[in-house]
Amino acid sequence: MMNTTKRHDGTAAVDRGDARLRVLIVQEAMGGCGRHVADLIAGLDHSRFDVTLLYGTGRVDAYFRSRIAQLQQCANLIGCDDLCREIDPVRDLRAFIETVRVIRRVRPDIVHCHSTKGGVIGRAAAWLCRVPAVFYTPHAYAFQSPQVKSWKRHLYVAVELILARVATTRTLNVSAGERREALKHRLGRPDRFHVVINGLADVTLPHKAVIRERLGLPQHVPIVGVVARLVDQKCPMTAVRIARRLIAHDAHVHVAFVGSGPLESEVRAFCAENGIEHNVHFLGERDDADLIVGAFDVSLLCSLYEGLPYSLIESIRAGVPIAASAVTGNEDVVREGVNGWTFPVEDVDAGAAAVERLLVDPPQADDVRKDFSTRFRIENMLTDITEQYELVQDKAVRHESMRYGSASSSFTTVATWNKTRFATETGEQ
Repeated sequence: MMNTTKRHDGTAAVDRGDARLRVLIVQEAMGGCGRHVADLIAGLDHSRFDVTLLYGTGRVDAYFRSRIAQLQQCANLIGCDDLCREIDPVRDLRAFIETVRVIRRVRPDIVHCHSTKGGVIGRAAAWLCRVPAVFYTPHAYAFQSPQVKSWKRHLYVAVELILARVATTRTLNVSAGERREALKHRLGRPDRFHVVINGLADVTLPHKAVIRERLGLPQHVPIVGVVARLVDQKCPMTAVRIARRLIAHDAHVHVAFVGSGPLESEVRAFCAENGIEHNVHFLGERDDADLIVGAFDVSLLCSLYEGLPYSLIESIRAGVPIAASAVTGNEDVVREGVNGWTFPVEDVDAGAAAVERLLVDPPQADDVRKDFSTRFRIENMLTDITEQYELVQDKAVRHESMRYGSASSSFTTVATWNKTRFATETGEQ
């Protein structure tokens, strides 16, 4: 609990009896982003870090909901209804104002923003409030999507470039491929982008037969699992077309979709129209998707773009080989012939061939798991992020009179700075 005193301007100043670094995490997206944030909050050393989470409530999924009680034990959670994915000027302004208010109340030493919308609103608010250190984890840049129109892609790049250069201490990319995307678009100097690979804790999974029995899946047949939200980014229509091809070649093959989303009705309709509904199972949105992956013989992911998908890490942790589209993030997990194969985006023939290759000649489960043990342990992720946070500790000197002024005073400061810069550049006084 923070103790506060009144400053000369009437706003609250913090009694720095607590020597911990105060971290405010701003998060809009869920899915892998929510998993990353939940693992980060739970895994930080709370004798060294005092954590507050400001999160968007609109897309809370089953997994994140299942962890809220745990997170409330080690962090202060603040839900924000207006922190949403869609571009909505009114709601975005309200979310920005709320973020500024939270920053002024929490007075963080570090703001760590996650996902595109969280990154835009959180970094802009942190810049306005002059937070000493601002980190950003994109979990895939919005401009990576091939479905984004050209003008919108240029807009996304411009926004990321401005915020990366003026409002970000360091970007913590979840994969080397994501970092390459940032540097390809010249978002900033290479030393401002650091790779922190997503990690998972090791677990002991039930036997495949036990998991299948619990899920009502058939025994003694090959099952291909698709663990993904049924949204455009994950391209579930490519996955179900691959399923049709697999079932046409071998009627014993089954495919299980784990996840829900707006495209579910379209995927179900495709199955019915093509007579494969008895071989395709819809398990819905679950909070134990990371555990049931052990029921599968192959994991299939057909994403159009990624940051670093947890579903693939969960697969290799379970010793299940992967067939995945050849995009950033997927390519950072799949090692050709070691733990799986990649195929061109939306290429149904190549995707089906990759799955069949793994069904006929699968790599040894121990070899697949070994790849998890060497690259994707949560201990590595937590150590890397902790080191990044502590690098800025010396810079987080608490000059309270210089930070977290009222919103009006902050706007006045910005206006004065802009006026001074204009006069300098034009020679006008």
